[in-house]
Amino acid sequence: APFTKQLLRSYVPDAVSLAEQGGGEVIFSKLAPRTHIKAHCGPTNLRLTAHLGLVVPDSSSDCRIRVRDDWHSWSAGKVLLFDDSYEHEVRNDTEESRVVLLLRVWHPGLMRVQRGFFLSEAIMRKEEEIAKRFNPPR
Repeated sequence: APFTKQLLRSYVPDAVSLAEQGGGEVIFSKLAPRTHIKAHCGPTNLRLTAHLGLVVPDSSSDCRIRVRDDWHSWSAGKVLLFDDSYEHEVRNDTEESRVVLLLRVWHPGLMRVQRGFFLSEAIMRKEEEIAKRFNPPR
C-alpha cells in the first residue's frame, strides 16, 4: 500500500488531497458478474469521478454505465471521466467481473482558493442530512 499511495500522490495529487479532506476516495472498485447498481446521484458537483479500467469484460455492450441519458463502457487502460452528481447507474450483465481504479478529483471549474470553503459546506450539508435520517422531527 505505501508504494501505491506514493504513486497516486505523484500522478494524481488532487485525488489524494480531496480524499484526505473527506470529499472523495481512491479505491479499487470490483463489480461482480450479473450486477446492477440502481440509479443514484453523487452528493456534490465539486468533484468529478474517474474510472481507470483495469479488468474489463470482453463484451463492453453488456458492462456499462449510464450517466444522465448516455451509456458508456470501460476499456482496459483508459479513463472514463464523469460528473457523478448527475443520475447514473451501472450494469454488468456478463459472467466476468469488472475492476476499475475509482478516483474523485476536484472539478476543474472550481478555483483552488474556493475548494476548502465549498468542501466544508458540502460536508456540513451531508452531516445535516445524516442527522435528519437518525433524528426524526418531534
